[in-house]
Amino acid sequence: MIIAIVAAAIVLLAAVGGIIMVLTRGGNSQPDVSITPSQPVPPTEEPTPEPTGQPTPQPQPSSTETSRPPTGGAVDLGNGIELVPAAGWQVKKTGKNVAQLSNGKSVFLGQSLQISQSTNPGQLCDAWHRKIAEGTTNGKFQDPKDADVGTTRLKAATCVGQVTVSGGQGSTKLFLFSLASVRQSDGVTVIGTTYFTDDADTDQLDKDFTSMINSMLGSQAAGG
Repeated sequence: MIIAIVAAAIVLLAAVGGIIMVLTRGGNSQPDVSITPSQPVPPTEEPTPEPTGQPTPQPQPSSTETSRPPTGGAVDLGNGIELVPAAGWQVKKTGKNVAQLSNGKSVFLGQSLQISQSTNPGQLCDAWHRKIAEGTTNGKFQDPKDADVGTTRLKAATCVGQVTVSGGQGSTKLFLFSLASVRQSDGVTVIGTTYFTDDADTDQLDKDFTSMINSMLGSQAAGG
């Protein structure tokens, strides 16, 4: 089962590469190619999702939530979900069911939550990106895309987006790629998000995202 999940995630990430081309030049669907990231400057504080009819994930940990991150090994995201950092990535912040990691250029946010098992992962993924976009400008969002993660126990989707973040040193175009997966037996859900700009090592980011999201999917599929 785990092998199937790993293979599926690699195929998923083959879709990340053309994100920038589609979002900057226009298009209606996620490309089946590869990714392009770099020195993301995400909002200083992720917006706190307000309860609505659609369950939304927990926000990025704020400085008040930050705890001493583990020096190595898996990060416990709660709900039986573990995140294993890829080589070269360090845990920068942790909070309840959420961890933020960075390789010095790109950012990965992993989180777990407990919601209804009937939740549509594509709608959840899109709602999360739009929540991230609050406080930014020039938001662009592609329709979510169903993802096969190799087991019927999990229902998953990917989504991509682009926002502009302004700060003291000017504006930065920030790209987003997320995978949301809902366990069908009990609603335990994982979301992995990478923030990136257009000048990173995309091949390496593909590998790193694959490694980290697979660690989350593996523990999600094994539980429940």
